Amino acid sequence: MAPAPEAVITMIVWHTTSARKLARYKKTGFIVPPVRAWESAEDAARMSVSSGRRVLVRLRFPASAPRLPGHRGRAFVLNQRVSVRDV
Repeated sequence: MAPAPEAVITMIVWHTTSARKLARYKKTGFIVPPVRAWESAEDAARMSVSSGRRVLVRLRFPASAPRLPGHRGRAFVLNQRVSVRDV
């Protein structure tokens, strides 16, 4: 039997985006998949500088989220909508 949704173990990850996309996330209430995120704020900040996406968003991913190939093994991807109610 699967655990209740509120009992699912989650982890904190960091998503890089632009101010424009953040406004869209707030308007719709979610980020469309695939949602990529970093396991630490430092890694996300490094990606932010190299990509020009200056906004870091703290998200919760399921602990079972798969890692992205490459990215020094520090990035995750989630192929489902991620809620941004509290951003």
